[in-house]
Amino acid sequence: MNTFNYYQYEKKHLKPLSYRVFMGISLLWLFLNAAVEASTASRASEALETAVRSGYSPETFSLNLFQFDLCFMITISTLNSSLFYIREMGQQVPVLSKYLFAPVEVRKMYRAKAFLLMRGACLFYISGLTIYFATAGVTFGAGAPFAQLLKQFGSALIFCIVVVSIALLANWYQYRQAIAK
Repeated sequence: MNTFNYYQYEKKHLKPLSYRVFMGISLLWLFLNAAVEASTASRASEALETAVRSGYSPETFSLNLFQFDLCFMITISTLNSSLFYIREMGQQVPVLSKYLFAPVEVRKMYRAKAFLLMRGACLFYISGLTIYFATAGVTFGAGAPFAQLLKQFGSALIFCIVVVSIALLANWYQYRQAIAK
């Protein structure tokens, strides 16, 4: 028996142009920020080589967590909006509430949309991680502060998980509120 695959259906029909635009802009911003920070840290390291011997530590290359988190929130909120909401008569309405009386499995549909949201979040996170690690590796070579970047990206990962979890819980709550009406 051929069963309906909600994930494949949602993936096929998801065309969030705004998400892709924000993702591209955010990753470009992160790349430019990483390149500028790496260049600044590299020049500071060379210029202050004598100061290091006297105990002064030069400027280091690091992830700006605020900028990363802000770009993540903007990008994921657009994806969340395109997955879970539609505009109807000038208002945003949860998509899942439109299927209350249809013969579909809403839990499976929600799960498919949740996987797509998590997939988008993972794509953003891994892309940001790759940008920073590649920039550090190219600029500093073997002396790149990978351990420091891992700690910072660990904090960013916790933030990303919390944001996606809150979004998913809020979507489910709004769906449950629509059922109760």
